[in-house]
Amino acid sequence: MQLINGEKQGLTIELSSSHTCVMINFGMVQAVRMLDEGIVQSNLYSDYEIQKYKVNDFQNIIYEVQDGEFAEQINQISDGYGEVFNLKHYVVITQNYNIDIVTEWKPTIEISKI
Repeated sequence: MQLINGEKQGLTIELSSSHTCVMINFGMVQAVRMLDEGIVQSNLYSDYEIQKYKVNDFQNIIYEVQDGEFAEQINQISDGYGEVFNLKHYVVITQNYNIDIVTEWKPTIEISKI
């Protein structure tokens, strides 16, 4: 996993295996939080949500979060900015990290064979 974030290109997350590369481009984002998956899944997300996706070994790598704690935290910090701009909350789940992203835009996803 490689995360690149900057003022010009915005946020890009690259996920690579021995035969596949997934590029997720979020563009400019309002907030990013990256935490080790071990501490996150047992303490940050509800057990119900974790079990719902863990049954299938988190088949997807990106999920849109509804009523998420991180998006709400960003909305509170920004005095309601998130509601005005209809911010979206995504979480990317990798083997080692959970990455929360709060943004106005839907990401573009490119999948290629290596």
